Amino acid sequence: MGNLSFLSKVFRYVNSNGDSLVFTYENGFVINKPNGIDSVTVNLSQAVGINQVGATIQSYNVQPRPVTVSGRLIGEMSKVNKERLISVVRPDLDARLYADDHYLVVRPTSTPSIEPRAEFAAFQFSVLAAYPYWQKDASSRVQLSSVSGGFKFPWNMSKAYRFGTVTKTQFIVITNNGQLPVPFTMTLLAKSGCVNPRIINANTGKHLTINKSMVAGERIVVEITHDRMYATSSVDGDIRGALSIRSNLNRIDVGDNVLKPEADIGLEQLEISIDFATEIVGVVL
Repeated sequence: MGNLSFLSKVFRYVNSNGDSLVFTYENGFVINKPNGIDSVTVNLSQAVGINQVGATIQSYNVQPRPVTVSGRLIGEMSKVNKERLISVVRPDLDARLYADDHYLVVRPTSTPSIEPRAEFAAFQFSVLAAYPYWQKDASSRVQLSSVSGGFKFPWNMSKAYRFGTVTKTQFIVITNNGQLPVPFTMTLLAKSGCVNPRIINANTGKHLTINKSMVAGERIVVEITHDRMYATSSVDGDIRGALSIRSNLNRIDVGDNVLKPEADIGLEQLEISIDFATEIVGVVL
């Protein structure tokens, strides 16, 4: 089983039913460093020309990440933890494997094998993360533009009064402090009519455009994941067909991203926010 030690990060396994295991001494576990948490395997496609020295890299593919968790059961909870290992790490359920506040979405490839001992029983199980990078559990939200309420009591009825103040910036910088470009979710809320809203990355020229007229009170959520894009309107439901086929802004790049909100009509009455979660290549202890 290797040398068992106390690790600098807390590892947790939470299946899609919400059942969880926390691999700490206090919870009756002592684990090794999980195998596979830091490095990834990269397959390279190479080409070699006549008389060429070496090769030319044409493309690369980062492989899914296999992880093996092993350790021993300790203390009075050993018998209960044997049953919990079997009931939580189930082959029919997806799960999240956490290292502090970063996680992998995983599926078991080998359910727990547990030694038949009453004390200090060794255990091991293996999982596969189809998407190999660690994602941060908490997301960041950035407001590109908004309308702030301005009505307050008491007020002078003999004077004109501003009921709302538009908070609008021509450009806003969103910083991705992770190691990888990440997908994001864009939420739009129309305070009044708005036509063809969009955001543009001023650094790259890439944009995300919705070819649609929004009515007052309508909310649109564009959710970009690692493999799909969803667009939902509170008025019309699924509106993926309204996304411009020329839209090519689908990631928040590493570092500073200068984004600009735009619309053909009604930008001053449109609230736009961006949510994203940073990612890292591997976890080190």
